[in-house]
Amino acid sequence: MKTMFTLLLALVFTYSNAQNLPEVFSAININLKEDHSSTEFANFMGQLNEGMQHFGKGIGMWASYGDRGDRKGKFAYGFAFELKENRDYYFPTADAQGENAYPQITALIAEMNQAGYSTNSELFEEDGGYTDYVCVGYDALINPKIGGLVGVRPFPVKKGSEEAFEKFVASELYPAYDKNIDGVHLFVYKGDRGQGKDSYIVLMSFKSVELRNSFFPSEGSNGTDAFSTEFSKVQAVMEKFNGFGEKTYVENPYTDYVGIKL
Repeated sequence: MKTMFTLLLALVFTYSNAQNLPEVFSAININLKEDHSSTEFANFMGQLNEGMQHFGKGIGMWASYGDRGDRKGKFAYGFAFELKENRDYYFPTADAQGENAYPQITALIAEMNQAGYSTNSELFEEDGGYTDYVCVGYDALINPKIGGLVGVRPFPVKKGSEEAFEKFVASELYPAYDKNIDGVHLFVYKGDRGQGKDSYIVLMSFKSVELRNSFFPSEGSNGTDAFSTEFSKVQAVMEKFNGFGEKTYVENPYTDYVGIKL
């Protein structure tokens, strides 16, 4: 495990390579097949992302490695769509069947293949189904970026409070983090297709692994004095946030994902 993570350190994002936050992303958990390496996976995803960004419209790929939490040592990947309209252009409906179910993505893949990009990999196998997540209150964000490490937690919201919760996220939660903590942002996504449809997840984005480590030096740690100082600035808004949940934010399971440089 340590060797794998050491190799991945050369592949992760730094803050200078922070990426634009997609309005929609799909998430698929995977397992690498025997005799295939993390480097092979990163290289495959990198050239796939390059081809999609070159020939496509508002579409790319992302890939991450779990370094703490439930999926420690596991990989995840999926599509990243600049805007929801881009997702709907390539995938107008959920789970359509048949050879011509999605003509736009089929045409894009054909164009990429003709240009020499590989779109067929046997490096990994999926570990469960997919979920498409849409960012709650995306229009309220100003030039949002996703950092080099993202902590992901499910956040089941109390029944009947979804509308109020989403309004709170856009009008209070996002501004609190934007104004008070440098290098850390909270983003809320809601599943609109696939296994996680209608469920919420929270992405805590850190500009770097180093910043996360300065707050939480080891897995399961309660937080340093630096963490306490910074997060006291958003304590009130987090208390209100927790009031919408069936459990508090930290009572839900998590995985910290390191973004693989594509």
